[in-house]
Amino acid sequence: QVQTSVRAAQRANMAMSMPPMRLTALLFLCLVWMDASSAVEVCKVVDLQLVTQTGEFFLAVSFLIMGVTTVAFVLMAFKAAHEKRKFYFIMCYVTAISTFAYYAMLSGQGWLITPNCRQLFYVRYVDWFFTTSLIFLNLGLIVGADTGLNIAIIAADMLMIFGGFMASISSGHIKWLWFSLSLLIFAPLVYTMLRGYRSLVDRSNPSVVEMYSKVAWIAAITWGLYPLVFIFSEGTGDWSPNFEIMIYAVLDIMSKVVFGFVLLLSHDGLDRITNFKSFAPIREAPSYGTQMTKAPVESYI
Repeated sequence: QVQTSVRAAQRANMAMSMPPMRLTALLFLCLVWMDASSAVEVCKVVDLQLVTQTGEFFLAVSFLIMGVTTVAFVLMAFKAAHEKRKFYFIMCYVTAISTFAYYAMLSGQGWLITPNCRQLFYVRYVDWFFTTSLIFLNLGLIVGADTGLNIAIIAADMLMIFGGFMASISSGHIKWLWFSLSLLIFAPLVYTMLRGYRSLVDRSNPSVVEMYSKVAWIAAITWGLYPLVFIFSEGTGDWSPNFEIMIYAVLDIMSKVVFGFVLLLSHDGLDRITNFKSFAPIREAPSYGTQMTKAPVESYI
């Protein structure tokens, strides 16, 4: 007993002599450990909401669609004119990142258990962190936005995704506070997409205006549905993880695959943006009896 009391006194003296920073860090680690242990006790096996074979089926379909689309975009990029390839390559990276993300989810990687005892694929937020930024970059290139504006919009988009991720791994009022902060950034981004960027479009080219209107509305409508899915799935938990995967897969395909094909197949609009002439000017046919001059080969290319 004497030895025990002596050791306790030594530990107390060590704690008292410990620097404030170390003592604070030690207390923080203790609190984290207590929270983690309590979370493990709360989430019993019967309470876990996990993805089943139904969800894996939609993950596999989405993986195949994203992969095939990536290959198609790559082939289209190499066939496109040099001036227009930047739009193709950006969309290639958008679908390629999504392909990797869906393969990770299909392989059972990139997930965790939230405090609400729900399986969450955090790799999806890694996907959105990069792909939504690339989509905004494409929109900025279409309207001719300057570098500073593009950086500001992309940085705001990254903050929005980070806020959504923090909301997905939180619980209680903290979850909805993070969600509200993310929406506060999301609303100006949608306004910029539909109004701010649209005002920069060259009105003298109707084909460019039509192209931007199509892709901007596709992005705005599909992105506007993501918060609704969050509310009923990761928020309240009313929707099962399988249904959540299915809805997110449909929205991802619309906002990336459909968006990409509409953009890249708008040849007239892309030609106007890049000042690329698809065809050489038609020369007048020589009249009868005049000598035909041999035109250089470059004039027909």
